[in-house]
Amino acid sequence: MMKKDIHYPADQCVKCTVCVEHCPVVKVTDKFLGPKQVGPDFQRFRSDGEDPHDISLDYCTGCRICDVVCPSGVNISELNTKAKIALKKDQGISIRDKLLSHAYMFGHLGSIAAPAANTFMKSKALRWISEKLLHLEKDLRYPSYTSEPFERWIENYSFESEKKVAYFYGCFTNFNDPSLGKAVVKVLERNGYQAVFPKQNCCGLPLLGNGDIREARKLALENLEGLFKAADEGLKIIYSSTSCGMMIRDDYATYLDLPEAERLSGNLVEVSEFLWGLHEAGELDTDFQEVNMVLPYHIPCHLRSLGIGFPSIDLMGLVPGLEVDELGTYCCGLAGTYGFKEEKSDIANAIGGELAELLLRSDAEFAASDCEACRMQIENLSDKKAIHPIKIILKAYGLDKEDEDEDQ
Repeated sequence: MMKKDIHYPADQCVKCTVCVEHCPVVKVTDKFLGPKQVGPDFQRFRSDGEDPHDISLDYCTGCRICDVVCPSGVNISELNTKAKIALKKDQGISIRDKLLSHAYMFGHLGSIAAPAANTFMKSKALRWISEKLLHLEKDLRYPSYTSEPFERWIENYSFESEKKVAYFYGCFTNFNDPSLGKAVVKVLERNGYQAVFPKQNCCGLPLLGNGDIREARKLALENLEGLFKAADEGLKIIYSSTSCGMMIRDDYATYLDLPEAERLSGNLVEVSEFLWGLHEAGELDTDFQEVNMVLPYHIPCHLRSLGIGFPSIDLMGLVPGLEVDELGTYCCGLAGTYGFKEEKSDIANAIGGELAELLLRSDAEFAASDCEACRMQIENLSDKKAIHPIKIILKAYGLDKEDEDEDQ
């Protein structure tokens, strides 16, 4: 029987191995065959209908660095992710992975029960259960829950302006770091913009990463309802999590069979990107106070994959007295739920080894990154408190004390 003549993006691969050279997982373990091998090389077999699933696929972190560095434009991460989804479909999704991918549900419960939930999260009993029954990394620090989620705070939000933007804040900001959401809103206010808040849930990326396409699609449909309404009103849709932004902009259509999501691409904009755009138009309030500090900054992989440059570096460069130390590191290693898994935690920490070394060598009190997973890993690997760059802008406006008073 003749092979059907179908063109696949894999055919563009010239086997230069640039993706392999830059793959953070390949650098630290031989458990992953590499992006070229499990992607373009295996895809040639998959196109013949045989669909081989190599177990090493599960060790791909989904960082998408392979896409960024590929000189031939091969969508390597898409090939690997679709194959990983097929692997999960064949093998099934473990209870552990289902729990990790539904972290947003625990956010609801944890916020209701905080601070008791936070005490329990640190208990030896939970650590024992996590390690012995669920095979989770026992030494990883879990993020704390807040007793006042961001969604509760915005119920009393009263600032009004003719200039409006929609804000997709995401479940981590909602349940674990509402101070970030407040910072975004107040920085927007300072520049005359009112934030509106579309009906939203988890973006679905943890579900996608663990192969649960059906549940991820349900969440996506819920989010799209509110986001389409904002887009139809002509609003820009701001996001402060680079991973959430990537999921909505790129992955809803690619993996969840929601091509209609592509019409949001012209509205979605990362918060620092939005503010830098105001600066380029001469509309940004640049009445910044001095912030005399050296700030180590880690670029998230998903920010690189968005292809929008590094707007937070540009934005922080406007703050007098601030020295941004861009660390030059690639993947932090945590990769969402990846680093929480017992069999992958050593890999995650090894990937983050260079980042840890640079942070521990620095005298800085804080470090910054635009991704919540990267910030968690920074705090896991070092003695630094990790913050989102927008909090530096809040501080430069002199609004951080007001934010601290509200949180007390």
